[in-house]
Amino acid sequence: MSAIWFGGLQVRRLERGQTPVADLHCTACGLHVRVTGRLHVADFLRAQPMNEHRATCPARAASTERTAA
Repeated sequence: MSAIWFGGLQVRRLERGQTPVADLHCTACGLHVRVTGRLHVADFLRAQPMNEHRATCPARAASTERTAA
């Protein structure tokens, strides 16, 4: 069974003894990135993944070209 995906960044499984998981999902282009592990998630969040993806999102680039014309 699959769940509904909302765009953005979701971090879960932060309880003691569990492996943290971070998911980045862009609804505009369909990009999905999953990072697991406490250190990997911390590094991923420090890198500001949403801001980084906004600058390179192919769907956003195509929509700005259409509105500029």
